Amino acid sequence: MQGRQKIDAAAHIAGRCISNTLGVEVITNDADGRQGAYDLALTHEERTIAVEVKLVVDPNHRAAGTKSHQLGYTRQPGLTYMWFVHLSPDKSWKRALARIPTLLAELEGRGIVPDTAHYFWQHDFNLYIEFERLGIESLSCLPSTEKHPPGYYVMQAAWGGIVPELDHAVVSACTLMSGPDMAKLRRQLAAAETDERHAFLIYGWEYLEAIPLGHEGPLPSEPPTLPEGIDGVWLSTTGSSSATVAWLPRRGWFRAAPMI
Repeated sequence: MQGRQKIDAAAHIAGRCISNTLGVEVITNDADGRQGAYDLALTHEERTIAVEVKLVVDPNHRAAGTKSHQLGYTRQPGLTYMWFVHLSPDKSWKRALARIPTLLAELEGRGIVPDTAHYFWQHDFNLYIEFERLGIESLSCLPSTEKHPPGYYVMQAAWGGIVPELDHAVVSACTLMSGPDMAKLRRQLAAAETDERHAFLIYGWEYLEAIPLGHEGPLPSEPPTLPEGIDGVWLSTTGSSSATVAWLPRRGWFRAAPMI
């Protein structure tokens, strides 16, 4: 049910963005989660348009963030320091969570101190292999305090990389729409008996492709390579209310109204 509510909220926000951009009424076409029904319907310049909205999130990142929040700070008798353990969101945390208390105790027993905790394991082959197996990407420690007595935090590993240019973000979006994860979106739009079919993608914060959408740089110079059956695309992100870039067959690239 929670997943359905998120989809409904995304469709509502997307519909409001389209309505404010094109100055037309946008109707919810899939209010009851009907099998095969597209999300939104509208008429613009005497052409009927079907819109399917897709919230693009990484379930591993979302689950890791939730788990970290639930765990909070764990006090651990026998430790001296306050530890920070960063785990990869792409691996199951179950094995690592079971191993962490004894692992940290072993490290302290080997004389690890705050000044050396963040890099020592990179020079110990056996530890390096174990960290790889457990999905531990980094760890560090600080002297414990009254507020944080000896223990540890388990957190999602930092993520990031090179932020793509907007043109590359568009290519990535088109590749995503052509892939297996978007098969349902393509089917629902293909079944729409309308003049045009648009995909509205809303990227989550964990995608670097979302960042250039909010930059005030130049728009792409070339039309997107859309999958067969998709005539227009709207690209937005949960990270910014004003970051929506769209391409329509009779208008080209433009910046849409804020998602408010």
